[in-house]
Amino acid sequence: MSASQESLPGEAPAQPIGAEPERYRFFSTKLHRLVSYREDGAVYVREVGGDWVRTRASAETEAIRAERFARAALAITALPAWARAIRDLPSMVEIERWSTDSVVEATDGEEVEPDGHSSDGAPSWLLALGVI
Repeated sequence: MSASQESLPGEAPAQPIGAEPERYRFFSTKLHRLVSYREDGAVYVREVGGDWVRTRASAETEAIRAERFARAALAITALPAWARAIRDLPSMVEIERWSTDSVVEATDGEEVEPDGHSSDGAPSWLLALGVI
């Protein structure tokens, strides 16, 4: 996958700034966004071209944190392997280029048709992100 782990000028950082260490990271097939669960129970989401946005504050108690982690772990196991493997999102420049190309990148890095899937079943980024 060409999506970079490092932040380039004008792009969101790979990690939420000032956040606790990460517990889980996955691509939500429902939200079409990258999701990050932090050790303090906070939850952040990020869409292509956007910054990390905290959607849930730190858990006030250990019980709440444990419940969030248990729910997240259960949800993650239901995701396809390609969604669990995503660590970062492509840039807006890549999405714009792919929107006019006849060959695009799948979430696992394989080249596919814009509405296609890789040989391992991973969708094109355009499909995964809900662009098409």
